Amino acid sequence: MSWMDDLYVIYQKLDATGCEEVKHDILKAQIDGCNHGEIYFLVLQQLVQIKAAKAPVYELIKGEVENIIHCSKGQYLN
Repeated sequence: MSWMDDLYVIYQKLDATGCEEVKHDILKAQIDGCNHGEIYFLVLQQLVQIKAAKAPVYELIKGEVENIIHCSKGQYLN
C-alpha cells in the first residue's frame, strides 16, 4: 500500500466526520508540491501541524499518518 492510499483514507475519514477545513489544508499542501518527494514532505508537515493543533482530529487519522511515515521513510528520509 502506498502512502497515497493512506492519504485517500484520511480524506475519506475527514469527509465522513465533517472536517473539511483540515482536509482542505492537507489538499493544499499536496497541490503545492512540485514532485513526489516534495508533495510527501509538505503533506507530512501538514499532518504534524494537525497533531499539534487539532489532537482530536489527529486521533481519528493517527493510524494512517503512522503508515505514511513508516511506508515512505525509506524513500524520502534517507
